[in-house]
Amino acid sequence: MCGKNTEQGGEVIKLDSIKERVGAYIERTGTTKGELASQLGMSRVSLHSKLTGQTEFRLSEAERLANILGCSVDELRVSPFE
Repeated sequence: MCGKNTEQGGEVIKLDSIKERVGAYIERTGTTKGELASQLGMSRVSLHSKLTGQTEFRLSEAERLANILGCSVDELRVSPFE
């Protein structure tokens, strides 16, 4: 769902930017989506649902994801390639 946005605490987070960051992290570290999901405390299916916009990230999940990816929650809103 290219370009889809989701509301998070009243602010819009571009899902594409999160997917790009996750993709770059996976490529850089060799981590699988299953391993990342485990680090986040969720199933691979749940992570997929969040990355495709079927469900939203909770703030606590976004904070854990940002910590793993080495960025802030605010940086999740912006593509790492901009």
